[in-house]
Amino acid sequence: MKRPAFALVVLLLFVVPVQGYAKENVSQLLPIDDEIKLLNWKEVDEIIPRKSIFTIVDVESGKSFQVQRRAGSQHADIQPLTNKDTEVMKEIYPEWSWKRRAAIVVMDGQMIAASMNGMPHGAGALDNGFNGHFCLHFLNSTTHGSSSPDPAHNLMVLKAAGKIDEYLNKQSPSELVDSLMIAINNTDTSLLRKIVPHEQLDLQALSGIYVTNWKVMKNIHSKKNLFHNEVVAKVEIYIEESGTITTVINLPAKRDPLSSRWRVDISALLQIANQS
Repeated sequence: MKRPAFALVVLLLFVVPVQGYAKENVSQLLPIDDEIKLLNWKEVDEIIPRKSIFTIVDVESGKSFQVQRRAGSQHADIQPLTNKDTEVMKEIYPEWSWKRRAAIVVMDGQMIAASMNGMPHGAGALDNGFNGHFCLHFLNSTTHGSSSPDPAHNLMVLKAAGKIDEYLNKQSPSELVDSLMIAINNTDTSLLRKIVPHEQLDLQALSGIYVTNWKVMKNIHSKKNLFHNEVVAKVEIYIEESGTITTVINLPAKRDPLSSRWRVDISALLQIANQS
């Protein structure tokens, strides 16, 4: 599905000057292509070679900043270009963290779906007030020491590409539980709204837990009701100020007869969160 470039054009007209760019230079950052491309990491590796400078747009906030790729073979290791770019990134991540966020790379007249984290680590070479570098992932890129794509980064890349609804619509209840845990751990409100029944969307409670590990043990299909499943999962949950607990929970899934999309009942998770 294509997204019109007009929204991003308006976005950059308002956001880019805040970072200190002259208005006459804004046109140099605007994409020529109106499609957000879902490109494989091997392709992107050539589009953004080391030392290249490009713009990142955070999907949720709409904020943009410039970066330079410094290293990385399985994904891109990048740094904010200047102190002002670091300040914008700090607005996106008030507290530095490994949480994944959907992002769009604007480079050479095209837009590319990506996922970033917000944790300074390793070495840094630029005078930008950022202690190290952070990671930028694309379709099928992997983390350090892993041969498989990171599920959380993968989900955010699909979100940036505008393909998240298509992806979630095809998921089984047990697969949707994986997406649910990722959305909770990344405090991704827009994803949670697509997975959790609206009346259960207690963001304050969910923000107090982190699911460090989970495993679907059973997916019980109802013989009497084709629109109901029961997912049984073993979870390891870190609760702020309480520590880590390991327990088995039931996560009923109901299918909307009109949209055919499953939604996961998170009553068991909310009960744990509210008891902390």
